Amino acid sequence: MKLNSEPDRDPLADLSSYDASVRSAAIPAAVRLLESGRLAPESGPRPWLNLHLHTFHSFHCLDWSPARAVLECRRLGLRCAGTVDFDTLAGLEETFAAGRAFGLPVLTGFESRVFVAEYRDRVLNSPGEPGIYYFCGLGFTVRPDPASAAGRFLAGLKETAQARNRKVIDRLNRFLGRITLNYREDLLPLTPSANPTERHIILAYLRKAETLLAGETDRFWAGVLGVGPEETAALRQASPAAFQERLRSRLVKRGGPGYIEPEERDFPRLEEVAAATRAAGGRPVATWLDGTSPGEADPDQWLDFFIARSLEAVAIIPERNWNLKDPEEKRRKVANLEQFLAACRRRDFPVLCGTEMNRSGQPPVDDFSRPELAGHLDYFLASAGRFLPELAGRQPEEKA
Repeated sequence: MKLNSEPDRDPLADLSSYDASVRSAAIPAAVRLLESGRLAPESGPRPWLNLHLHTFHSFHCLDWSPARAVLECRRLGLRCAGTVDFDTLAGLEETFAAGRAFGLPVLTGFESRVFVAEYRDRVLNSPGEPGIYYFCGLGFTVRPDPASAAGRFLAGLKETAQARNRKVIDRLNRFLGRITLNYREDLLPLTPSANPTERHIILAYLRKAETLLAGETDRFWAGVLGVGPEETAALRQASPAAFQERLRSRLVKRGGPGYIEPEERDFPRLEEVAAATRAAGGRPVATWLDGTSPGEADPDQWLDFFIARSLEAVAIIPERNWNLKDPEEKRRKVANLEQFLAACRRRDFPVLCGTEMNRSGQPPVDDFSRPELAGHLDYFLASAGRFLPELAGRQPEEKA
């Protein structure tokens, strides 16, 4: 999609440039394309939402910036949008600038791992890791002063995560041998805010292998995965995303050579991060996975625990509960979702939902016409309205 005045510029591509000045200039260009009809919407207005989109400030499967994510939500006709990145608020200002430009209410915040002392013997939502918990801080309107206590604390979350990444790379370099990464040269260029994640690490090793091993890559990765070269080649060709996830599971998850056993001292306490979130002007938000872990098995107990600690809502990824191939797994997880949402409704506890898009294949928005979700859309919208007052009083333009 080109602008007539700038035939060599592509506003959609520019929206995800790693150069912030290019992104800033691309926002009004995209607005002009929308207003002229040259950038067609993918759907008319509909009462759907996505409040949990990761961006390239942590990892997005299509490398979208906050501005591109908000634009695509506008093109999908959504009621509102939200960006969330691991251990950083780097996308805050751009999310709001895009929301104003594209006429969409927006929410923004961060996600991080914390330690919950009361669950040190039970797994919550970090598989296989008792006491480790994914937490969200949402509803920020400005980034805290870096010199403030809250600013220093939030900066520390990123520093802790990156220190862990360096340890992972050191371990994998020793294990893989023939291909090694340099944190500064191979990882940092993959993100505009010096905030690479596990998925960036896997992507960097794949790219390095292509550069160094040429036609031997399938044989090399076959040895790593313990399968034949033909199977490796077939998987890479059929689904590069699935191959990356399989390699990530083999290399950096529990039992893998790059896996680092979490220890209590490696993570800030839930109470600390919640307090820092409030001090920085955000709202502490719980997260819930799928109800299958010991820590999530009893939704009433779970909710009472986090409500007692003044968390203000829960973020969920509904697709993890219903979009499953195995019928029995789907039946069980849909039932868990129903039970959990019923418990939230009884307590009038807000539920903020979305799709992360930090893994290829995830859709840009949940399909709220699905029978598993349609009956909950009203509650999701009401919950969003408690974080986005500008939604109050608006009526759906059409039924889901």
